Amino acid sequence: MINSNPLMPVFRFDPGTVGTFRKRQIQFIRRANTGYLVNFQESPEAAKIPQVMRGSRPDLEFVGRQIIPHEELTQALIDGTLEIDEGDLVFIDHCQSFKPEFAASLDDRPAQDLILRYATVMLMREICAEKGIIKTTRSAVAGIESEIRDRLPARIDALNCKVDFRRRHPMRRQNIPKEVATAQSVLEWDERLRVNGFCSLVDRRYLSGNRRPKVHPVVAEIIEDVLRERVTREKVTIKALHREIERQVLAERGARENTLRLRQQNGETIPTEERSDLERIVVPSKGTVGNWKKRMAPIEQIFQINGPDWLLRNQLITGEGLNVERAGQIVMIDEYDIDLMAIVPFEFLIHWLGTEKVKTLRIVDDKPTRVVLSVTLDAFTGCILGLQMNMTATPELAKRTVMMSMMDKTKIAQACGTEGHWNQFLRPEKLMHDSGNAYVAYETDALCAQLNIDKVAAPKAKAYIRGLLERVFRTIHQTLLESIPGKTFSNTVLRGEYDSEAEAVLSLDDLIQILTIWIVDIYHESPSFGRDGQTPADLWRHEMTVGMGCRPVPGLRTLSHVFGTTLKRQAQQTGIRIAHANYFSEEFALHLLRDPTRRYRVRWWEENMSEAQVEIRQDTWLPLEVMDERARGLSVQEWLLVLERAHVKRNPEAEATRRKGYEKIDDIVQDRIVLRRKIARKTLMTEDDVTRLEEQALRFFTTPTTRISSDQTHGLYGAPISARSNANEEIRDQDEMDRASPNRQGDDPAKGAMKSEGPSHQNAPKGRRKTKTWKPGTME
Repeated sequence: MINSNPLMPVFRFDPGTVGTFRKRQIQFIRRANTGYLVNFQESPEAAKIPQVMRGSRPDLEFVGRQIIPHEELTQALIDGTLEIDEGDLVFIDHCQSFKPEFAASLDDRPAQDLILRYATVMLMREICAEKGIIKTTRSAVAGIESEIRDRLPARIDALNCKVDFRRRHPMRRQNIPKEVATAQSVLEWDERLRVNGFCSLVDRRYLSGNRRPKVHPVVAEIIEDVLRERVTREKVTIKALHREIERQVLAERGARENTLRLRQQNGETIPTEERSDLERIVVPSKGTVGNWKKRMAPIEQIFQINGPDWLLRNQLITGEGLNVERAGQIVMIDEYDIDLMAIVPFEFLIHWLGTEKVKTLRIVDDKPTRVVLSVTLDAFTGCILGLQMNMTATPELAKRTVMMSMMDKTKIAQACGTEGHWNQFLRPEKLMHDSGNAYVAYETDALCAQLNIDKVAAPKAKAYIRGLLERVFRTIHQTLLESIPGKTFSNTVLRGEYDSEAEAVLSLDDLIQILTIWIVDIYHESPSFGRDGQTPADLWRHEMTVGMGCRPVPGLRTLSHVFGTTLKRQAQQTGIRIAHANYFSEEFALHLLRDPTRRYRVRWWEENMSEAQVEIRQDTWLPLEVMDERARGLSVQEWLLVLERAHVKRNPEAEATRRKGYEKIDDIVQDRIVLRRKIARKTLMTEDDVTRLEEQALRFFTTPTTRISSDQTHGLYGAPISARSNANEEIRDQDEMDRASPNRQGDDPAKGAMKSEGPSHQNAPKGRRKTKTWKPGTME
């Protein structure tokens, strides 16, 4: 498998998957080196092309097989031009599918137990899906026991037929139960199938029965004593243990034989049971000794080998851990209260806590506080897929974290100034969580059901199952947050007199930027001994180039319906308008013609404005396409920024031009004011004029004690203005202008020359200047 663009993930499609690619029905045939071989089916639109235009539309007329590259398929899933049928094979977890070859390799009894358990679990899932039961509880399973019992014989016969074809001899024993297993057993089988796969339904129950050891009780006691005594730090071999057990068993047998011989010499009759009992005291084989040693619990062996002090000092926890084979098989989610105070803006506090709680807490400004970090982690590669923050752990926080796991985060990383790319995103096959309220809530169950994600609860009292994600939280705390002022420490004793709120220096935006840089440039590029010296980014690139790929993310239509916001809009002639963008389609136009004034329910996703969905009937949604090409693939924040820039950049130099225009207008106005006052002046300024000019200049001078408030202001300069004063001022200005105007020219040639050179008294300015209205579109 060759990926031409290593920055894009490679999605895995199973043969037989059907979907719509660029409004064409396709079916995936098989995987190729650079992509997938798909079969394009006939398009109904091709029949509408006129005969003379045939051959001009290969996008509609082509029928046959074609290889589509991985990069093109991934980009099509992101922008919504590729939609996969959600009920198709691509979303079936193959580790849970029935494997007749494996069942045929077992003996009759374990094979029949396997078939019974698998049939019961699958029937339980099918009936729950038919009845709309999202959360399977014991009471829910107990309510459908009768339906499971009625369908179980036919399902077992069908599975037995598949297995018999692969067996040399058919099964001699058919296990058709008369009653269904208890609800608790069915749920346990279901959890084993989800977590560990089909093969985990086989156990060693068929070997149960006689628990007594096959060796003589005396020999068993000798073996236990020797193992308890010799299994120490020396790590004695099986051969040495067998030699010691052989010596003690032969000595015990010889002592019993001598006792029986003495009793017989004394004339006592030896019962047959005692002689047969003596014959059972034989030396066990090396294999038996090895099996007895293996039966010892691992914690018991560690205790005997290293002693109690070493065990208490290291506090070892042993377990199987997780068995993952590919990227996205198991994605872990958990939250973490960071030990750092971050300055949260007041707007975020209102959004997170609500107005009422903010008033109750008497918060009026930005406040330093601890935030909850929600993280999703891929168990195979170790890459962090999602990161969200909130004040508390809620189902909404878990929903946003899962949403971020299925989105490309390259733009976020670039905005934060990272050197690398945060291009890891996929749809989880299993979502593993703890027993927190945010994950066991109905909202989270409904979310995983809509996205076809198996939600698996980690076993209780087995912390090593989630140790991978807990280690990430510890790494964040030790390598990043410990060195930042504002630490809250793990307890009040360590904190002492340290004032965490006063020492907080990072705002919420700064904390997000620091965490993003740490994830992309440090954590994803750090080698680990647990991954054989490989980094999470290396494992991701290897899995996307030569590995199995990952599960495809849902299409844009599914993401909009699951994560979108429900709005009510009234359609217009241009469609439905949301966030200054119109959404329309040809099919929706027909519904709009029948009912042009109807208000519709609309599902709209703010993270991608390419498509919206409108409900034309009850639970019937119709996709709408955004009519503005600029909005395709953009979030609502990016779209508003595009609109703002388009408004400012209609003229590339609009802002600078407007600023220069205002400066020119101010200069012209000031020059004309000075020039007019100079022309209209009759004589030189007197002392009274200078005093009056100084008094006018002092109108612009204020001090903190003489400044007039807004409620005291009546005019432009704070002094009352009356109609009489305005009239007197106009009369005075008119008299000054008349006195300043030149006399009539008459017949004097000199005056005629002056007339030709300058304006006459008829054209001289009189009174206030008239306001000229410029016609739009003229040269002026």
